[in-house]
Amino acid sequence: MSDDDDVREGFRTVSKVPPPGALSRARAWLLEAAPDALGAFDSWTSLACICDSGWLAPLQRPVHPHSPHLPHSPHSAMARVARRRLRVLASRPLGYAAFTALRAGDGPVHLRGRCASLPGHGASPIWRTEERDDAADGRLLIEEAHDYVLSKGGHLASAATLHAGDEVSVFGFADEIPDRWGLAPALHGRGGLLPAVRSGSELPLLLTRVVR
Repeated sequence: MSDDDDVREGFRTVSKVPPPGALSRARAWLLEAAPDALGAFDSWTSLACICDSGWLAPLQRPVHPHSPHLPHSPHSAMARVARRRLRVLASRPLGYAAFTALRAGDGPVHLRGRCASLPGHGASPIWRTEERDDAADGRLLIEEAHDYVLSKGGHLASAATLHAGDEVSVFGFADEIPDRWGLAPALHGRGGLLPAVRSGSELPLLLTRVVR
């Protein structure tokens, strides 16, 4: 994952837990607009991270009061936009060679692989989420990642904590970053650049744990 101005090896984000009923609505919208996309999540409660994101935004916009379709109707224009966006969540993973052939900004794409700690880092959890109560802001969703190259936003859409060796799917946009860790293959031929995945302008990067 990458950012043009800053590449960090860890992050912490805090957001509000969706209000009551939001997860049920998100699940119902997915079942109607793109049912196969639900397979990307190990728990339907993991939808909390995309409820207010661009992944589901087309299904939340109001329609004209005289429209014959609900916002989440599979026949509405908004549902068609959502299906195009969500289709990648049900797609087969892209091979590495095909991914490296993409131009920066292409996507969203689906990649699959195993988590690994960055060179010289320990074996602490790589990414985890936690809910906490706050007296001022209510129920909060906290995400923390370590040994992780991330910026431009991103979410762990899984209930389980990620550790090195876990198999994951990543949904995002192609990019390149300077290879500060010597991870690129010697024959990569990109002048010290490493293929990366990042968030888009509307669609945050999603990472899900693969459960078999």
